[in-house]
Amino acid sequence: MKKLITLTMFAAMLLSTITAQNPRGQKREQEACEQMAMEQNTNPRASGSGISTREDIAFNTAKLQARNELAAQIAAEISSIIQHKAEQWQQTAGAGTDFNVERENYKGRVQGGKDAPKTISGTYEHDSTVIVQKVSQILNNTVPICKNTYDQTDGKVQVYVCIEMNLQNQRQAYAELKEANMLDVDVNRDGSNDIDFNEKEFLLELAKAREEYNNKKAQE
Repeated sequence: MKKLITLTMFAAMLLSTITAQNPRGQKREQEACEQMAMEQNTNPRASGSGISTREDIAFNTAKLQARNELAAQIAAEISSIIQHKAEQWQQTAGAGTDFNVERENYKGRVQGGKDAPKTISGTYEHDSTVIVQKVSQILNNTVPICKNTYDQTDGKVQVYVCIEMNLQNQRQAYAELKEANMLDVDVNRDGSNDIDFNEKEFLLELAKAREEYNNKKAQE
């Protein structure tokens, strides 16, 4: 027994020494649903967690957090995709090209040159809120693909979930955003050079954006 106590004390001292030598602290291990959300070559995913004395409340909180995270992620990716394409178009067209950017309740127009991308950027910052709302509605009835429940020592319950935006939901998002003209940029007055996406191109670009997002999160 004395030997066991001595070994336990030694292990504790060793752990204390290691922690002191590593000012960053101990690396946090990701929960299984969090890991699933970061898997490569998947549909867009996000994880969320909730804690409560009631499991149903913790579960609903986790789902809401995951859906909000995924909707914001998708909105940022869509905005980035279209902004990048608009900037590429502007560079090809050259200085002096009109950017006639129009949305419901928002209009912007500049005379080409270095300020054109700023107008595009401002438009998609404005669009982001609308995109989040539409994607959130599409995800409203999404069933989590991962759920883990943990009983806490204080009697509370913590729930982790992972949700996924499947191909059908992605196609629905494209159709609704397309109908709302959220995927178009009118870059000049006659409309002959509008920037637009077909469904296939949209899905491919979204997949690439998803991969970039995962790589960035993995390095954090």
